[in-house]
Amino acid sequence: MSQIICGNVIETAKEYFQVNLTTSQNGNSDNTATVVDFGAKGTVQYDTKSNFDSSNDAYLLDSSDGVYLISFSIALGSTSNINTETLKDVAAQVEVATDGSTYTALFGNGFRVQDNTGETQGSEAISGTYIYKATTGTTKVRLVGEADTASGVNFDIKKNILDNTIDITLSATATYLSVVRIA
Repeated sequence: MSQIICGNVIETAKEYFQVNLTTSQNGNSDNTATVVDFGAKGTVQYDTKSNFDSSNDAYLLDSSDGVYLISFSIALGSTSNINTETLKDVAAQVEVATDGSTYTALFGNGFRVQDNTGETQGSEAISGTYIYKATTGTTKVRLVGEADTASGVNFDIKKNILDNTIDITLSATATYLSVVRIA
């Protein structure tokens, strides 16, 4: 619903949501898809429709026919010391449940961080953006991450990425999910 006042459009039904991971989610099983625990380890920054389902770490889209811009970022690393992290593969995906409870992959990204000589990497961040058209009034979205470490140790979903080899500490939020209704 919009109003026009003196030539300006004021949108009275804006919908936007963002949740940030504020405490790292440690000790996730190696090579296992893991839902980001925004309910217990995150902070909702914006939720104009109060639709965050903290018990399922998901956001309920407010419109059964809205068009949404969904964005995410996730930082993954092994639970090892920062000097000995050994990631082979990392992946993330946004999942959607049109019935509110049965989640399937919607979009995501992943890559191999181990090179052809067996060298492994430390923490990695993955991000993505997708336009999604809702078709039901029960549609929820959530974020999932996975890492395969070279030594089979568990992995962490990190609130931010730290690096002790350069002169800067990247302390900005590296794991978040945002949803904006665009039509």
